[in-house]
Amino acid sequence: MSDAAEILAEHKAAAERALDAAAGSSSLCTLSRSGKPMPGIKYPEGAWVALREVELVSVGGSIIEACAHVRGRWAAEVERHAAQNSGPDWIAYSTGGLDAVDALAEALRGSASTA
Repeated sequence: MSDAAEILAEHKAAAERALDAAAGSSSLCTLSRSGKPMPGIKYPEGAWVALREVELVSVGGSIIEACAHVRGRWAAEVERHAAQNSGPDWIAYSTGGLDAVDALAEALRGSASTA
């Protein structure tokens, strides 16, 4: 496994732990159906989904390039939800995804500069 793949795996595992901690023992489907805003759960969920997207997009290619591609999509989602005054769950979800991709890209740049 390359350094970049290890960094991605670490970030994805951390996002999954954060999501598990936020959701407790409840399933995300059950929580979503409650009808109550859940930004504290949606933020780590967005982070995990975005990192999983980076993982899928990077298959057979560069994780750094995948980050740039995925970041563009998540940044557009943040802008769209802000412009539409979307609910707190959508804002948290898209922001969580964007923040996770940005943190991953920063870690990858840091790793490259120390290599």
